[in-house]
Amino acid sequence: MNDLLTVLDYHAWATGRLLTALAPLSPDELARDLHSSHGGVSGTLAHLYGSDQIWTARLRGEPALTFDGLPPLLPLPALGPQWAALQAVQRDVVAALEPDQRLSYVNVMGEAQRSSVSEIVRHIVNHATYHRGQVVAMLRQLGATAPNTDLIAFYRLQTN
Repeated sequence: MNDLLTVLDYHAWATGRLLTALAPLSPDELARDLHSSHGGVSGTLAHLYGSDQIWTARLRGEPALTFDGLPPLLPLPALGPQWAALQAVQRDVVAALEPDQRLSYVNVMGEAQRSSVSEIVRHIVNHATYHRGQVVAMLRQLGATAPNTDLIAFYRLQTN
């Protein structure tokens, strides 16, 4: 279980670094369509945050959520603390579950699924890493400085 909590800690750390790097962007830059999988920065953030909300609800055994049913993305100053709180809840829920425990849930297409806690956590982190990489590319397109969110950088911080 410790490894699952460590990768969730990485996920929260990387998310926080990304949001800090986005803070200097203007509302226009955040909203600009950069032709990524979710348009631009705001669309990708909404997808990432929404995914964390959806997966946390699944881990808690709550009714199925869909992206359409989620509220609009908060402005960055409010989003950071709210997202950190959500990820803390996510971590607490995972800590109370067994890694091999299989959970039943309904995916966003309405299909019944079963996955282990371990599979879900690894998916959450892998999925977020993919989309954080997209946001890093968008930051560079916008001429902004991109943060280092590499897993090895997180591990180095833990051992120093």
